[in-house]
Amino acid sequence: MLRLRPIPAHQPPLDRHRGTLRVVPDPAPQLALPLRIPPSAPDQDPVFGPQITDRYDLPEPGPWAHRLLQAVLEALAGRRSPTQLQYWTSWGVYRDIVRVAHRAGQSRPEALRGEGVNVSRVRVCEPANGVAEVCAVVRRDGRWHAVAARLEGLDGRWRCVSLTVG
Repeated sequence: MLRLRPIPAHQPPLDRHRGTLRVVPDPAPQLALPLRIPPSAPDQDPVFGPQITDRYDLPEPGPWAHRLLQAVLEALAGRRSPTQLQYWTSWGVYRDIVRVAHRAGQSRPEALRGEGVNVSRVRVCEPANGVAEVCAVVRRDGRWHAVAARLEGLDGRWRCVSLTVG
């Protein structure tokens, strides 16, 4: 059933040539931070794309992180090819390793690359399932440095997604 109602007298008639939309400012500011969701690649299939791996399906993170950090620091010093780390690091970490290793290789000839690196102590904290946060003390050319890394279980292996060398 269709009912026709008269237009109320207090509202002006609709003018199709003049806009009727009015923007009213929000009286209270929004205090929440915006949620930034990274865009997913269109070719990432939920079945064949990267799969998150449960902690119990991954190797022990301490010894694994020790070997990874040793290899990363050797690559940063120019003693190892960074391409060996591509499988074990995220794209951003790998890109930064390549950039620093390239600079180290150009600035220091092979004979002047020092005594190498030695990973002394590694501590691991697992804040969530399939996540390991690692801190290590390393010695390079007679000086002590701190290294922090975040490992995430992906496709049945640990993968370094963040790396900081101090």
